[in-house]
Order: sequence, then structure tokens, then C-alpha cells
Amino acid sequence: MEMWERNLDVLARTTPELVALLRNSGDEKGLTVERARNGELTVKRDGIYLHSSFDPSREAAGWVEKLGGDSASPLTVAGFGLGYHLKALAEAGFRGTFIEPDVALFRLAMQNLDMVQVLERFQPLVGLSAGQLRRAHRDLLAGRLVAHPPSVRTSPDCLGEITNFADALARIRQGGLKILLVNPLAGGSLPAAHHCAAALTRQGHEVVTFAAEAFAAGMEFCNRYTLPEHRQTSLNGLETYLSGAVELLARECEPDLVLALAQAPLLSPTLQRFRSMGIPTAFWFVEDYSLLPYWRTLAADYGYFFAIQHGRFTEELARAGVRHQAYLPTAAAPEVHLPLQLDDAERQEYGSPLSFVGAGYHNRQHFFRGLIDYPFRIWGSDWPLTPPLAPFIQRQAARISPLDCVKIFNASTINLNLHSSTHHLGIDPAGDFVNPRTFEIAACDAFQLVDRRSHMAELFADDEMETFTSMGELRDKIDHYLHHDGDRRRLSARARNRVLKEHTYDARMEELLALMYSVFPSIGVRHRDRLAKKEAGRAEMQRIPGFGDILKRIPAGKDATLQNICAVISTGSGSLSRSEKIFLMMRNIRYDMGDE
Repeated sequence: MEMWERNLDVLARTTPELVALLRNSGDEKGLTVERARNGELTVKRDGIYLHSSFDPSREAAGWVEKLGGDSASPLTVAGFGLGYHLKALAEAGFRGTFIEPDVALFRLAMQNLDMVQVLERFQPLVGLSAGQLRRAHRDLLAGRLVAHPPSVRTSPDCLGEITNFADALARIRQGGLKILLVNPLAGGSLPAAHHCAAALTRQGHEVVTFAAEAFAAGMEFCNRYTLPEHRQTSLNGLETYLSGAVELLARECEPDLVLALAQAPLLSPTLQRFRSMGIPTAFWFVEDYSLLPYWRTLAADYGYFFAIQHGRFTEELARAGVRHQAYLPTAAAPEVHLPLQLDDAERQEYGSPLSFVGAGYHNRQHFFRGLIDYPFRIWGSDWPLTPPLAPFIQRQAARISPLDCVKIFNASTINLNLHSSTHHLGIDPAGDFVNPRTFEIAACDAFQLVDRRSHMAELFADDEMETFTSMGELRDKIDHYLHHDGDRRRLSARARNRVLKEHTYDARMEELLALMYSVFPSIGVRHRDRLAKKEAGRAEMQRIPGFGDILKRIPAGKDATLQNICAVISTGSGSLSRSEKIFLMMRNIRYDMGDE
């Protein structure tokens, strides 16, 4: 026990929460502990040795020797085992991080081997799932990662997935993928689609958008039919047409993958033809699966299904025949959802001690009756202008623009965030997914009180997000935070930092693309082909007099397209080179032809 306590003392200096986890964890029944031929401890998991049965230390030293590389650059090791290879790395001067999903295995190592030098040189990530590692340690995984082969072999769902993800992440960060993004016709997922497009473009990918929202008027026309069967027939016809139009666009642009968001007009026959064409498809279902069950008819036809819920939904998707799925929560767009400096007039127009932004779902109409003694403003559509809430509803229940939402978040002392429900009179006690508003308010450095959700603890720490489970608790917290500015500021600052680090559309798109890349080899083949062709094209252009200088001005990650080339040509003063004049003339010709 002396070695155990000594190891824990060192661990407590950097990760005291892990010490508490280790003290409270039990033994793993799937582990078999043995003595190697040289007398050192070794271990098997499910019949596979994690270290040599002859000489674990010697095996580890050989592994480090083969690894080579610069010990000055940080290293991330996937798989700890009993730590022999980490001890050898530490003795060779390496520093970095190690990942071990099995708490019991790490506890066994800490109890039986001297880990002081390892813990002084390597930061532990222990007991985290693959999803938690992807979200919270994305940049770490994109760095230099090495896998401990036996650990990866015995942990395919975590270490195996993370190793593949890390390799894919490094590749997609080169940019250069061509993505066909299919927008929904309307609804709450449409802004998310726009944020996805912006994020993917920032990351250096080419985004071809099927802007289905251009046909929203057609959907409204279909809904004018009086008879339900006529209305449905008309809507089905529109959806069939749009799904076919997406296929035509895919045949024209030849994307590396197709990404559709919830309510996108894609039907099973089209998805099946994409599969036969070798084009992987992804679906980000940013909806409540229990409320909108249309996913059942489509889920198995998508190559990868991304959802904002897990647990029971994960099981339902597996039963529906979905082979590849992942939990991908919603997010914020920091370029849109950000702190604002509002003038007095704006604070007067948008501000309130207590505010809510959102549609008038039944549970909100009922619950908010308990808050009418507060200075309260309600913004959003679908609110009945009837007592007792009518005096609190702003702009006659008109839809609120995204910019006005951000102004309201910034101007309000407390932003109330109650998730919608169609079958409860207030808080859904079994609510799981976290809505976009949670991330958007936090990104604005604004304070919020949000109803507790089962997925919340995976996304925010207790000292980052204040939740409530009843009207009584909510009123107590409103009364407290209205009069404690410092408490509000501390929570909102922590929440904003968390969002900027982990919960942006840039982060979500990187995670989605890396998972797709790691599962579908065709994406990597097309990607490498395209990058090679672009590099060859740039090299050819470099040989043309005057072109090389222009290419150097294009920011890293941007392609040498006509639009990007013209963007770096200055027309304000001085004379233009012959090459610059040629590109500007080509742009003007395209304008005259109506191509832009």
C-alpha cells in the first residue's frame, strides 16, 4: 500500500479528481494478473497479454527504441496497460499524455508498480469514453499520437476508435474535401445548416450547398390544400422532386460525401443510389427522436447517423439497422453568438431582468404562469396573446431574428432556458438532449438558468451551468442571481470558455468529418487524389510568369480558385501586373455571363 499511496500523492498534484475516482473504483473481473518469467507483473485482458509474459520491461524498452522521434515534442500514448512502455518513455526523456479508458486497469498499475516518474512527465486521461475524448481533447488527438498495440486490440470501441479518429483528424485538417450539404426547407435545423457551411468553409473545404429553403414557398403552397390526402400527395411530390434534384447536383459536382441535416429533402431511393455510386452519406438529426419519428424510414439508408441524443436512441438506431452512429450535440457559432456592446437604447429595447426566447410550446405556456410576478419578457412565435401571459409577450409574438436573439441574450440579466415539451406541463423529468440555445447563450457570455437535462453533465461542469428541476428551485435561483452580479459573471465566463473550446460548429464539423473519414476509405482516396491534383496544378501555375507571386498571397488552406485569386489582387492604387489583369478580366467575363 505504500507504493499505492506514493503514486496517489504525485497524481493528486495535477488531477485530484482522478485520485477520488481511483479510491472509489473496484477491481475489473476481466483482468488476469500473472508473474512474467523475469518475475515482473504482467496482465491479460480477455486472454490477450497487454505486456510480455517473459520480460515486460525489456519489451517496453524495445518498443520505445523502435518508436524513435524527438523526445522534446509532446507525445500522446493510446493505452496504458500496466505502464511499462510509459516508464520506458519517461526514462528516455519523453513527456506528454496517456489515455486509458479502463479505470480498474490503471488502479491495478498504481497499486503494484512505481509510477512516480511517469506521473511527473505524463498527464493522465483515464476513464473517458471515445466521445468525451473527441470533444474535449480534439487538438491533443491531432498531434503526435502513438498506439500501444495490445491495448488498442483489447479496446476497439475506445482506443481503436480514437486511434483511427486521430489519424483522420490530422488528414482533414489539411482541408480540401468537397462536401455536398443538403439544407432543410425550413425549421430550426436551417440555421444549423448555415452554420455548418460556414464552419466547413473556414476549415478549407469546398462546400456545394443544395439550398432547399429556396423551395419553402412551394411547401407553403402544398399546405394550402384542404383535404389531408391532397396535401400529403402534393408534399410527397415536392419531396420526390427535390430528392431527385439533390442527386443531379451530386452527379455534377462529384462530392467526397453528402451531409444532410434534419428535415432535408432526401428519400431512401436517392440515398441508396448514392451508396451504389460510392458516395458516403451523413445525417445530423438535430431533432428529438421521440417527437419526430420520421427518422425510422431513413436512418438505415444513411452511411453515418449523428444524433443529439444517446442511450435509448442508440439502441433504437441499432435495431433499425444503423451500422455507424455517433452522439453529436448541437453547438454555437461564436462569430454570430458573441458578447455585444449595446447602447442604452438597445438595452432598453431588448433588456429585462428575466427574459425568454423561444416558441410558445404548451409546457412553456403553463410553466411561465408561475413567473408573472417578475419583470419578465417573452420573445418568440406561437404564443397565444391571452391572459395571463399576454402582457409579457413582445412584438405580438412575432418571430425573432438571430441578431435580435443575440441582443436579447446580451441585454438580459437572466436568460431563462426551458426545453420544449409537448407532453408535460413544465419540466420534462426525462429530458435528455441539450438545445442549441444553451450553447448560444453561453457563447454570448450571458447568464442563463436552464432546466436540468440528463446529457448536460457530459457537456458542462457544475460550476459552468446553473440548472433547475422545479418552479420552487427556479424562483429561488432567480431571486439569488438577480442580486449577485459576481456569481452570474463567474458562471457565464466559465460556460463561454467551455463553449469556445468544445462546443462550436467548427468542432462539431471536425468531429463529424474525422469519423466519416475513418470509416469510409473512399473519402480518403478521393481526398488524396484531389490534393495531389491541386498541388500539381499549383506547381504548373508557378511556372507561368507572374502567377507564382499571386499564389503566394492566397491564405493557407484556400484553393487557387478565381474568386480567391481575385480577392488577393489589390485594385486600390498602383499598377496591375499582366497576370493580375488577366484574372480580373476573367472575373468580369463571368459577371457578364451571369455566373456569379
